Amino acid sequence: MQSWTEIKNIQNPTEEQQLEAVGLNWYAISLIENPTEKVQLTAFEKNPQAILYVKTGPCEALVNALNSLGEEAFRSVVKGDPNVLKFVRNPELLRAAIREDWKVVRQIKDAGDDLWAEAVRVSADALKYVSNPGESVMLAALERDWKLLQDIERPSAAMVAAAVKQDYHALEFVSIKRRTEPVQLAAVHADPRCIQFLERASEAVQMEAVKKDKGVLALIKHPAPAVVEFCK
Repeated sequence: MQSWTEIKNIQNPTEEQQLEAVGLNWYAISLIENPTEKVQLTAFEKNPQAILYVKTGPCEALVNALNSLGEEAFRSVVKGDPNVLKFVRNPELLRAAIREDWKVVRQIKDAGDDLWAEAVRVSADALKYVSNPGESVMLAALERDWKLLQDIERPSAAMVAAAVKQDYHALEFVSIKRRTEPVQLAAVHADPRCIQFLERASEAVQMEAVKKDKGVLALIKHPAPAVVEFCK
């Protein structure tokens, strides 16, 4: 075979002929109607993007080969053509691709909250593309900017804790109605100074705060006797 393009003129080429063609140029895989598994893997070894040019769709072994790539090699493949993401089911590789360029998450079909959270960790702009962000996405967003808490109508205890860890004043963004005991406990556990924003903190909440730092006793509006005793 003088040229890899000759393969398109051969009716029902043998595996040997197919291998010869992709050996000359991996792109020859696009000219073969039914490339064998060995031929597909050979083309892939030359260029992983070959997975996109198998007319009948990649065989299972080829998909497995893509999902078995190391992170560095995989990032290079995605950079060359993000369309390979449609064959990826390895969550670690998907996260690696997103860390390299968060925008690729938009090309991942049925990307879940875990992948969107990864994108948000890379760039706050990713949040604009999430229609119904779950808790993991919002936690990632709050880790970047705690002030986003003021835009969350019903923050969970975990969300409040994430914001408070950045700045304890974040608790002031939570309405009195939403300051349930679980939320209060999470807040003072994250930063005991939050106790000063709680007018009627229960003994359990007060105790959680002073266990973290006895110095906040002075910030408690109406300390319970047991809490005062604990701090002696």
